[in-house]
Amino acid sequence: MTGLIQPILSPHPEPGHTMDHVLELAEFIQLLRDEEDYFPGEEQNTRLMITRLRKIFYDQWGWNKELIRGAADIPCRYQVSVVDEKPEHAKPIRHVTNQVEQPKYRVVTYRADDRVYGNTRVGQTPFIYQNDHQEVLMPDGYYCDQAHILAGLDAYNHPQVVSPFPAFLSFLSRLGPHVDSNMDIVTWLGDIASSAGDFLFAYLRHGRQDPTVSQQQQIIDVDAPGSDMLGDIEPYVIAAHYPVGATQGMRYTDILRDYYFGEGQKYQARKFSTYASRIGLRDWNGSRFGNEAEWLRIYTRQLRDNTSFQVFSLTDEKLDSMWLSLAVWFNGYKDILKLEYLLQIYLRTLYALIQKEPQ
Repeated sequence: MTGLIQPILSPHPEPGHTMDHVLELAEFIQLLRDEEDYFPGEEQNTRLMITRLRKIFYDQWGWNKELIRGAADIPCRYQVSVVDEKPEHAKPIRHVTNQVEQPKYRVVTYRADDRVYGNTRVGQTPFIYQNDHQEVLMPDGYYCDQAHILAGLDAYNHPQVVSPFPAFLSFLSRLGPHVDSNMDIVTWLGDIASSAGDFLFAYLRHGRQDPTVSQQQQIIDVDAPGSDMLGDIEPYVIAAHYPVGATQGMRYTDILRDYYFGEGQKYQARKFSTYASRIGLRDWNGSRFGNEAEWLRIYTRQLRDNTSFQVFSLTDEKLDSMWLSLAVWFNGYKDILKLEYLLQIYLRTLYALIQKEPQ
């Protein structure tokens, strides 16, 4: 199979996000600054603030129960709920019933006891959450989902194995499907798993016929667009250079300002090399990594288990969806999911980006 591309850098917003709703990075950082200011005395608790900011965009729907359990009890400023009917400014959450898309919607609104606005904005959606503002225009002209950075950093600060077993049975996790790093699953690996899962759903919806190459590319462009994938890479680089787990350190917005506009811009010169090393790729020889075969063996298994979770979470979570998820885990639908191939085309894009960096 040839022809598929996994984007990482994109000069366009993701499909469905119109230009008139896009903010520039500096504008978005100021919105985050306002959110930090809402918690006086906690602004420089970097670890805590990353969780609070992440929960504006990603909370509930498995995040507290499965993905970042260590931050489950930290409250968000806003009221977060999941509903069946779409209100204004709600964000769709993928949901599949009988192979048919029936999305639910994530709603974020002011509480009645907001410390700034009291009850005058209760039920209204804060501007930072409206119109997919998390995907921003970067200074270099590319687009980046800044909420993905927050998710990755929060998982970095609260590492865990992701498995169906509850925390007190975590020692059993390797007996079932599992992903070793929750940072991987909430960033790049999870987005690639979304593509694999949708390959499967497309196959089932269309009379068990493999989707065409153009249909597969469309799935990748929607499930793992360049802005998401860049947002998945950045937390690994930021965590490598800044004290993101400090309880008395830099404001998160100061980290972003330094990284994108200040002295920290030097870290971006070898951004993709740094990222590659953080996910276990080694011995770059100018065209590929020396341990690539072993890395693909490990991460194909990790991607399989991640896709198993993905398939289960998007469906009714009843017996039928459990069997489908188990089939993925037992290497069913291997030719449909194209797990190793999806990782290979991701590496291919990384090659090209690393080759442009100073060595």
